[in-house]
Amino acid sequence: MEYKDIREEFVKKSGRYDLVNSDWTDNGADFFLNAGQRMLDRRADLEKLEARYYSSIVAGDVYVNTTGLLAILQAWVVDSDGKSRLERCSLEDIRGYYSELSADLDQGQPTYYAPSIVRPYPDTITPSALAAFLDTDGVVASATQASQHFGYNGIFFMPPSDGSYTLEIFGKFGSPVLSATRDGSTWTQTASVWTVNHPDLLIIAALYRMEVFYRNTEGAKDWLGALDLDLMDLDKLRVDQESAEVTQMEG
Repeated sequence: MEYKDIREEFVKKSGRYDLVNSDWTDNGADFFLNAGQRMLDRRADLEKLEARYYSSIVAGDVYVNTTGLLAILQAWVVDSDGKSRLERCSLEDIRGYYSELSADLDQGQPTYYAPSIVRPYPDTITPSALAAFLDTDGVVASATQASQHFGYNGIFFMPPSDGSYTLEIFGKFGSPVLSATRDGSTWTQTASVWTVNHPDLLIIAALYRMEVFYRNTEGAKDWLGALDLDLMDLDKLRVDQESAEVTQMEG
């Protein structure tokens, strides 16, 4: 279902025609629809929310950061010799390993990883003040920009890379921001797993978020109940797929 049609249906179901303009372009509806989608991303165990993020690393690299990452499930390194899975360890262990400057440590193929912490404090700190520290490039803005790190998550790995690899983060990623703009008769729209496969759930989630913002407790409760019932059915499908042809318990 196209997003512009979902927006129109949301307006009709809510009765809030003030949330669109006369040509059905956005006048506030997208706020609730995107809030609903973020809620679905957090609550649903949906395969299509899982994705692979690829990043090229070179000798001396110790981390990879990306936007949109909600949860890290696995990390791998790939080169011409094949693909190896990194073992997860604690961030404390990696911090201990990097108690010396990475330039003074032996390099090798990355073997261990941990979720990174990319937020410095204060939030307005400039890159020059962090020049001697790891895990900050690309997520701390220049002195003339707002801080960028809020939207980033990633991994910190060891040992420092000894060459060129492709690092793959397999995880749960947020859906693209929904929008639909119009130029004459031409629409430019975004899409997500929710608009394509579950537009009804997206509308229900948006209606729930609207009731929450307007402090209608009973209305919010009703929409949440309907939403959770459908999400439970999606969870059952996931369980059915993962248990298919399994005849023996692992242990």
